[in-house]
Amino acid sequence: MMTDKLAAARAKIDLLDRRIAALLARRFALAVSLKGLKKTVTDRAREKRVLANARRAVGMKSYAAGAGAVFSEIIKQSKKLQVAK
Repeated sequence: MMTDKLAAARAKIDLLDRRIAALLARRFALAVSLKGLKKTVTDRAREKRVLANARRAVGMKSYAAGAGAVFSEIIKQSKKLQVAK
């Protein structure tokens, strides 16, 4: 039945979302811990490398723009956390 397939696919997505959220929490904690080691919050060269790495890591050209957008937001939120703490 199509409904069962949809529910199963959504359950897989929910599991991935929980894993992504846990990884984000770890990444944010690391970003906050770097505050004292950096002269400024913004490092444009590093940000470019992170975005390029994310686009490459997804493995499919059709996903690259989406990965770049997501990581751009992750960088933005990480910088906010570094300023706030």
